[in-house]
Amino acid sequence: MVLFLAIDNKYLDLTPNFERTITHTQFDNLIEATYKLEDISSMERVYRWMAGFEMLKNKPLMGFGPGTFYENYKSYSISQFATYVSDNPDKSGIHNYFLMTFVEQGVFGFIIFVLLCVLLLLMAEETWHMYKNDKYHAFVIAISLSFIIILSMNLINDLIETDKVGPFFFLNAAGLLYFRYIYKPNL
Repeated sequence: MVLFLAIDNKYLDLTPNFERTITHTQFDNLIEATYKLEDISSMERVYRWMAGFEMLKNKPLMGFGPGTFYENYKSYSISQFATYVSDNPDKSGIHNYFLMTFVEQGVFGFIIFVLLCVLLLLMAEETWHMYKNDKYHAFVIAISLSFIIILSMNLINDLIETDKVGPFFFLNAAGLLYFRYIYKPNL
C-alpha cells in the first residue's frame, strides 16, 4: 500500500483538508470519516509512511539505525501533506512496524524480520496439523491466532517495541517453538 501511494505521488490526492480532517469523538462519525479519508489519525499515518518511504530512498541498505525514526523523519516529510498534529509532541513513530524496521535497519533488517515472521507462521501451521487430534490443539490455535493478530496490528502500528504487546510477540514465538519441538503423539 505504501508503495502504491508513493508511486507518482498518489498520496498527494489524499492531502488533508484542514476544514474537513478532524478528530471525531463519536464512533459512528469516526467510521464515516475514516472511509471518507477525513480522519486525522489515518491521514497522519499516511504522512509518516510517506516520510518513511522518502527516507528509504536515502538509506535503503543499512537504514538510519534503531530508534532513529523520530529524529530524522521531519526533514523527509512532505509539508503540503502535514496535518495539525504533525508537530508530534509525543514523539510517536511511523505506525507500521514493517516499514519502521525497513527505515531503521535497512533492507537486511527488514528481510530478517519478515523471514522470522514467515518462518514462525509456517511453523504454526505445521504445528497445528501435528496437534490436530491432541489435547494441546487449542493452545496451538490460540498462540497462532494471537501471533497473527499481533502481526496484523503491526501493519498500522509499531507495537512490538511496546511493553504491552512486545512480550506477547516473543512469548507466542516461544510457545510455537515449545509445542513444535515437544510433540509426542498420545499413544
